[in-house]
Amino acid sequence: MALQQVTSNIFADTGRMGCNFGFLTTSDGIVMFDSPHRPTDAMELKAEIAKRGELRYIINTEPHGDHWTGNAFFDVPVIAQEGVRRRILETDMASHIQRVSGFGPDEPKLMEGYTPNAPVITFKNGMTLNVGDHTIEMIHMPGHTAYQAAICIKEEGVVWTSDNIFNKVQTYIQEGSPDEWLTTIATLRRLDEEIFVPGHGLLCDKGYLDEQGSYIQEWKDYVWDAVERGVTKEDAIYSLTDKITRYPMESPHQDNPAVNRMNVANLYDFLTGNWKPSNPQAPPPPENR
Repeated sequence: MALQQVTSNIFADTGRMGCNFGFLTTSDGIVMFDSPHRPTDAMELKAEIAKRGELRYIINTEPHGDHWTGNAFFDVPVIAQEGVRRRILETDMASHIQRVSGFGPDEPKLMEGYTPNAPVITFKNGMTLNVGDHTIEMIHMPGHTAYQAAICIKEEGVVWTSDNIFNKVQTYIQEGSPDEWLTTIATLRRLDEEIFVPGHGLLCDKGYLDEQGSYIQEWKDYVWDAVERGVTKEDAIYSLTDKITRYPMESPHQDNPAVNRMNVANLYDFLTGNWKPSNPQAPPPPENR
């Protein structure tokens, strides 16, 4: 496993399918941040953690499956913002199992009898966890979803930002509130910690916040222009998808136009007053497109 040592006690993996995940070693065990999307990666991580000590907790930063699928392979309590628990429990688990089983030849066996390890400790606005000689502060920071949380590891000067930062890779806005997202970026800028582990992409610092914020604003302005010109939602979805391609997809197996369609659909709803913080999906293309 290609773990990067971020500080003397924090390790992160930023090169796997799905979100960035990692852990903190303390004087009283280990705290894991998010979990791998692919079961085989979860098993690798489990073996790596076992070399260093006893895992005490998992903290999930958001409700999308790439952040919590691997929880099930660790027998420890999970902590998250209260909306994360609700969303996991509402997941169509049969479809989720089928999808994850398709990630590789060794995944189906690991997904047999799969039951998610949903959060059993939840918070609304924030929570502080003291483990050994470390203080871990969780702060609700909506943006990419309504249920995002940043994790501040005070003694290490590190923040797990979750998907409110996509560092130099395509940003998913499929259910995000751009206004809340921009507010969260301003909040991240005021934190004392200087090292950021983004939800996707390589490590960064506060210097990347302006770039991330400008990209969210660019998307918002771009779709708003279509709304002002009277373009229908369907036409906007299929006419705007190739215009904002500043960053590559994180994985060559992902579909940039499909992500852009979801981004446009969500932002169109947001800007026309039809937005709900759920998980809107863009419709499939009509036969004549």
